[in-house]
Amino acid sequence: MTQGPNKPDITTREGFTAAAAPLERLLLTVSYGVVRSWDLAADAVQSALLKGWRSRYSVKDPQSFKAWLVKIAVNESKNLIRRGFAVELPETLTETPRDRDLQMDVRQAVYALPEKYRLPVMLFYFEGMTVADIAKALDLPQGTVISQLHRGRERLREELKDYGI
Repeated sequence: MTQGPNKPDITTREGFTAAAAPLERLLLTVSYGVVRSWDLAADAVQSALLKGWRSRYSVKDPQSFKAWLVKIAVNESKNLIRRGFAVELPETLTETPRDRDLQMDVRQAVYALPEKYRLPVMLFYFEGMTVADIAKALDLPQGTVISQLHRGRERLREELKDYGI
């Protein structure tokens, strides 16, 4: 697969590594958003990278590599949950300590969102992905992603109302 002058050829070991390495933090964050355990998220990312490597020839558009790899990481994370490895956490925050930094509370509130809102919010706000890329990564229509972002923001606004957000 030929890439542009600045794009690595993901069909080679060096090219795949060069394209995937900068995405590892994103993949870990997204996986954590699903399984809510850093150890399980790391396992899911390793599985996703291996599956991505094995399926590298199926990437038709090099521009969609990031969304394609995120989708694999989400699916691998969900597979861990199906196999019973997920950490059970409450779906909503029970308290927001006033002495904690707002940024930590926002991140915690995002992690407490139901998954259907949590993943789009994380990808959009934490990782700067576009609605179109999120839709590809999560295999959803763009309108659904927009709705989930809206509903996720509404829940966050309610959860963080003490901060005047």
